[in-house]
Amino acid sequence: MGTDEPFLRRVRAYPDDDGPRLILADWLDEQGGPAADRAVFIRVQLALAGLPADDPHRPDLLAAERALLDRYGDVWSAPFRGLATGLEFRRGFVDEVRVPARVFVREAARLFAAGPIRHLHLLDLGGSLPAAFASPYLGRLAALTVYAQHAGEGLGRAVGRCPHLGGLRALYLNRNRLRDAGAAALVTSPGLSRLETLALGENDLSGDAARALADTPHGPNLRELELADNPLGPAGAEALATSARLAGVRRLGLARAGLGGAGPAGPGLGGLLRVPALDLSGNGLGPADLKGLFAGPPARVRELDLSHNDLGETGVRVLADGPALGGLVMLRLVGCNVTDEAAGVLAGSPHLDRLAELDLGNNPVGDVGFRAFLAAPGLRGLRRLVVPGVGVSPQTRAALARRFPGVVRF
Repeated sequence: MGTDEPFLRRVRAYPDDDGPRLILADWLDEQGGPAADRAVFIRVQLALAGLPADDPHRPDLLAAERALLDRYGDVWSAPFRGLATGLEFRRGFVDEVRVPARVFVREAARLFAAGPIRHLHLLDLGGSLPAAFASPYLGRLAALTVYAQHAGEGLGRAVGRCPHLGGLRALYLNRNRLRDAGAAALVTSPGLSRLETLALGENDLSGDAARALADTPHGPNLRELELADNPLGPAGAEALATSARLAGVRRLGLARAGLGGAGPAGPGLGGLLRVPALDLSGNGLGPADLKGLFAGPPARVRELDLSHNDLGETGVRVLADGPALGGLVMLRLVGCNVTDEAAGVLAGSPHLDRLAELDLGNNPVGDVGFRAFLAAPGLRGLRRLVVPGVGVSPQTRAALARRFPGVVRF
């Protein structure tokens, strides 16, 4: 046992508190040598944890973090050797690990003694599923991932019935064939009341699962909900859009969820625009669907992904004419059949003055369309513009770079 063990015990006992980590860093400073470098690393990562992505101090801190990990990463990871892979350091310690379920069942005590783990990826569930979800060590987690295990409805029931997951704030169960019954076991479980992030992508969920989610008692706490690659359909989306319990969701992922074809007279999609970050890519949405999307209550959407929907000029015109998008700061239209004419319509929209990021990659738009952007009186806040890799001349690229300095990406 090292002389720092009393400090480490306190870090493990209070994993969300920065205080014990800073006390340990002070003690390590007094030891000098490599110990002092570990103190620097703890403080660097604590600083990074509290900084926004665009903070000017972030690049220097990231460089310091990388240099220290390059030098000491193997040493600091040694206690996990033979127990876990995919180690991720946060706030100075290993925070996230990947562990086969059979190893977790057998070695959970050693694993959590090695560091204040908060995010566990369970691998190779197989026959270890019941024993894994009987482990009281799950109570130390803030996040749990079980990805692509194809464990079926049994996984949903095991998670829903587990008495040790009351501290979870994030649960990622993508690609597990949960189906509606497995999802229902999750969303009605009283043991998951603190969830803020729930990811259930690619799980064969239908509109029935969407309706169960819309009525979940966990809804008021949820901030991120990922449901991509599930056949929810327009009716399922309407249930989510109109749910009072999901009013606090800040990001909703509905990519490739079969939402197209309802039109403005079909199940209402308009309530979806109350979500600040919304992914509707790959849904077969057309102009009529966009009209339905804009027909709801006042919009709060700030980030909107409509990529891989065949919008064309008519769809882009519906989009550009929508005052509901006046608050947009990010718009992705990758692969939406945006032509030169459609680009001109978009550039002339009176509702996109707050736009900071626009992605028009993989569209048949060239010099003519982007000349409309060069002449546009608005778009004053644009910080990032993505244009197609072909079809735009070097002269137009250079002009775009002058019009929007430092923002053009090809």
